[in-house]
Formats: sequence, C-alpha cells, structure tokens
Amino acid sequence: MAGVAYITIQQFCTFHQCETVVIEEFIDHGIFEAQQDKHIILIPETQVPRIERALRLRNDLGVNAPGIDIILRLLDRIEGGRYRSVEDWDDFS
Repeated sequence: MAGVAYITIQQFCTFHQCETVVIEEFIDHGIFEAQQDKHIILIPETQVPRIERALRLRNDLGVNAPGIDIILRLLDRIEGGRYRSVEDWDDFS
C-alpha cells in the first residue's frame, strides 16, 4: 500500500489564493485533519477536496467555520448513506 502524499498549507493557499489563517481556522474547528512537522502544516492530499468544499462554502455563501463543520458532517452522512434520527443531533453540539 502506498503512503499518503501531503502538500503544505502554503502550497494550498497559494494555489487557491487564500490566506493560511482561513485554513488554520478550518483545522481548529475540526473540519479536516492535518499533520504538523516542526513549523510546517501538512495537508493529506485526500483532504484537499474537503478543504476546497469548505472554502467554497465560506467564500461563495459566507458560512462561518462552525457552520461549515456542521454542513460537511451532514453531507458526509448523506453521501455515506448513513441516516440518523433526530435524537442524534447532539453530535453537532
């Protein structure tokens, strides 16, 4: 099995023309996980589509980081075919 490829937060931000503070806020809210190697934040390439989706929600719709977290969790459940009852909404608090 091949290892996971990474890009730096700076590479991502340069390509997407955004500030690193935005992506760091996504990390702080648990929107995606990153690795830190000394002072460099590394993003697994598998997480790039999720971050791009989060960035679109922020830039196009003005959704804040906590809102993005909730939206992406709901989309993960829908896309994963897992539906939960209303009682499980406390997972989002």
